[in-house]
Amino acid sequence: MRTKRIEISPKTIVFTVLFLLALALLWNIRSIIILVFVCFIFMEAINPTINRLQKLKVPRALAILIIYLLGLSVLFFAFAGIIPPLVDQTTGLIKTLPDLVKNINIYGLKASDFSSQLKILEPVPGGIANIAVSFVSNLFSAIIILIITFYLLLERKHFAKYSIDFFGEKNGGLITKIIDNLEIRLGNWVNAELILMVVMGILSYFVYLILGLNYAVSLAIITGLLEIVPNIGSIISVVFSSIIGFTVSPTIGLLTLGAGILIQQLEGNFIAPKVMKESCDINPVITILLLLTGAKLGGVPGAILAVPIYMTVEVIIKVLFKKELPIK
Repeated sequence: MRTKRIEISPKTIVFTVLFLLALALLWNIRSIIILVFVCFIFMEAINPTINRLQKLKVPRALAILIIYLLGLSVLFFAFAGIIPPLVDQTTGLIKTLPDLVKNINIYGLKASDFSSQLKILEPVPGGIANIAVSFVSNLFSAIIILIITFYLLLERKHFAKYSIDFFGEKNGGLITKIIDNLEIRLGNWVNAELILMVVMGILSYFVYLILGLNYAVSLAIITGLLEIVPNIGSIISVVFSSIIGFTVSPTIGLLTLGAGILIQQLEGNFIAPKVMKESCDINPVITILLLLTGAKLGGVPGAILAVPIYMTVEVIIKVLFKKELPIK
């Protein structure tokens, strides 16, 4: 019986070593890669508006600054008007929630047994200062994102030329096609998510106000923010709002639950399809799996970035295999 000899060429060994080193390098700079990816998403979301302003004879750099100033102004006035009542109502909610839950009586079913578990929320108001400090410490990262996005936007119109220069005409054309399709997919996704967050926040606020719920501002903001987490976010907001409703009375609790389900159905069947008409079309099961995987690997940021990462991979695969793409 002959023994088979397996020979590994030096070329294969070198390639394997370099490949493993490249993987190790990518893993060590993963935070930088995520930062650049976030900047890329912002660039693709803002670029269509910049192009429209350029058609009105506005210089590109000035157009970017105008969008930045408008966006920062909106955020400033929104936070200036929201943060005081948000802090006041959220602090009051956290302090009183354990005692309120003791009074829940859903037609004879009491929740007093659970109130002791909610005592863990009492230290949270004291952590508001820590959250503020954390926010200030992350301000530098936000500034870095704005700066990188600014330069990406400035150079966006030259991406096709850079791709051809670096990768040749054939490969450069593929990369340009990928970037153009990502601009449509990611740009529409960002814009749609922002619109849905605002619409759902405002709609929930008026519903909570009509029902006479306490902490309407906090609950509406929570609902709006959770909208960025597809499917699961809306369910969490309905459950949380219903709990607050039951602290008022069983009737208000049931009405809040019913209103939350109604809003969720309205959002899922009418509002979201309208807003997301030209945006991402992903199966809900895949979305949930993406969210769970993203949350497991990267927490809340991972859950938020799971969908755009999936869309990026999807576009790359479709371009490489020449499948039908949404680009016009």
